Amino acid sequence: MFKRRARLTAVGLAVGTALTLFGGAGATQAASASGVARSTVQSSPILQPNSNIRTGPGTSYRILNTSGPEGATGVVKCYARGERVTAGDYTTDVWYQVTVHLPGHTYSFVWAWGGNVNVGADPAPGVEVCPS
Repeated sequence: MFKRRARLTAVGLAVGTALTLFGGAGATQAASASGVARSTVQSSPILQPNSNIRTGPGTSYRILNTSGPEGATGVVKCYARGERVTAGDYTTDVWYQVTVHLPGHTYSFVWAWGGNVNVGADPAPGVEVCPS
């Protein structure tokens, strides 16, 4: 009985994690200034709780704000390869340029580390490389 309960708990945790990572994310098309459609990913929330948003793709860039315990809504615009960061069991050098809505302020053209962005993979399918 104990083994079955532990197995069901593990399956439940795995399903819950998958739904958190994939369930809220969706790809949409947005027109860029040049009129060419470019991919964006929207999720609610787009950022994990207590995630930093920065001025560039690395931890040496200034922190503009931090999402609260509920995370933050917003849109992923594109991605770039930046500083490689490890947190827990996850390592990636993918950083996403995002628009993030926090209470009282919206930040556009800011950066969030891939491990903190709810897109399911780094880089996320359908998200383009940011222009240089």
